Amino acid sequence: MGGESRSKAFTIEIVKKLKEYADAWKAEYGYWFSVYSTPSESLTDRFNRLDREKYGDIKDITDKEYYQNSFHYDVRKKVTPFEKLDFEMEYPEYCSGGFIHYCEYPKLTHNLKALEAVWDYAYDRVAYLGTNTPIDRCYECDFEGEFAPTAEGFKCPGCGNTNSETADVVKRTCGYLGNPMKRPMVHGRHEEITQRVKHLESSNE
Repeated sequence: MGGESRSKAFTIEIVKKLKEYADAWKAEYGYWFSVYSTPSESLTDRFNRLDREKYGDIKDITDKEYYQNSFHYDVRKKVTPFEKLDFEMEYPEYCSGGFIHYCEYPKLTHNLKALEAVWDYAYDRVAYLGTNTPIDRCYECDFEGEFAPTAEGFKCPGCGNTNSETADVVKRTCGYLGNPMKRPMVHGRHEEITQRVKHLESSNE
């Protein structure tokens, strides 16, 4: 992550500048303006699509078919929860309108101490931390865990079920949890979710 220090410093300056504008508008108009570090859901897809039309496919930028949400570390890169939080923890100072950190985990039912270690580490470092663990469920074969992503959505790895009436899939989209089988996401968000890596290894069950 050390090679990213210059890029990170540049993005910090951008967020600082946004906060300066928000503070200036607050002083000018007497209303509270703030930086909210999440896009409207469709912008993850729409801005990337517009830039691809204008600039073409640029490796690791537009060719992903989505733009990264907020100040979050690249979802495709394998880092520990501690490294991810260390990377992100400087940004919320300038984002008083709202923010969230989150880490992705496999099923950790038998390794709760690993989660506790992350929570203890985060306690004095970040203000809002989400914990993403697989809780998808198929009511046709009783599978519980994580559904497999497909081009159209998600399917049960046990029996291949894709019926939204007999399955529940829960994914963090921006700051909230949603069921993409009941309410499908825009293409860019689906691509982003399918490329997320886990920040801890699986526990032995």
